[in-house]
Amino acid sequence: MGSTMKQFLLTFIFLSYCVHAQSNNWSLGTAHSLNEGQWESGLFQPLRYGISDDKDISIHPFFAIMIPNFMIKQSWKEINGWKIASRHSANYPTPLLRSITGSGKFKIVSDAFDFPHLIGLNNEILVTKPFGSGLFTAKAGLLLGLGGKDLSPLSTIDIPLVYPRLAVYYNGWGLRFGADYSRSLVGRWSGFIDGDLFLYPGGSYALFYESKIMFIWTKSSRLRFMFGYKITYGEYPFGDHWQIVPPKLPTFPAGLPLIDIQISW
Repeated sequence: MGSTMKQFLLTFIFLSYCVHAQSNNWSLGTAHSLNEGQWESGLFQPLRYGISDDKDISIHPFFAIMIPNFMIKQSWKEINGWKIASRHSANYPTPLLRSITGSGKFKIVSDAFDFPHLIGLNNEILVTKPFGSGLFTAKAGLLLGLGGKDLSPLSTIDIPLVYPRLAVYYNGWGLRFGADYSRSLVGRWSGFIDGDLFLYPGGSYALFYESKIMFIWTKSSRLRFMFGYKITYGEYPFGDHWQIVPPKLPTFPAGLPLIDIQISW
């Protein structure tokens, strides 16, 4: 398998792991929680469950073996029209990293390196408020990477989406800031745009930016379809770099679009 295809597959995993969109009735990226007893999922989005009207939990079942993960979101009170929530997650990327280390067609990292047990902890504050005819959400978070003290800096995977999310284990901690906006467009169509900034103070490559544009067609309150693109910028060991992701393949010169289906029940 060529290096381009290897990078595509790894980027696809991380892209699927981090894609989300929001609207007034779908609360994944907002400070709102699912209703008690409600389920929500998608092809590449987490499986979520409302424990109560102000608390939900989620897991990416498709990636649970490669990247064991768990997230909980607690919605708090509303202040001056702003809904406030905290979101906490943990993930364990070591099985995935070890599976792509070594020699062979599915390997990306040299077998000269060994990945220890790594645990990522993300803690965020989200605030959401109606703005114009849409919904605006801002967020700020602290990222912690445990277990990476002895990681070799030469073992980094210098691919958009992947590098920013693994950099926390090499740096020990980081910050994340972001903003999302969604609104109805026409008929069943709505639009979504976001921007996320990753900062790793003290690191050699400390700044990364991602922006996603999605168009959403809502069939009903239980089903919708989404597609769009994600644009990234980062300071990588090979230099500063802009890219539309997923990475382009020979048969897709402009890159592949983001596509997903979301259901609720």
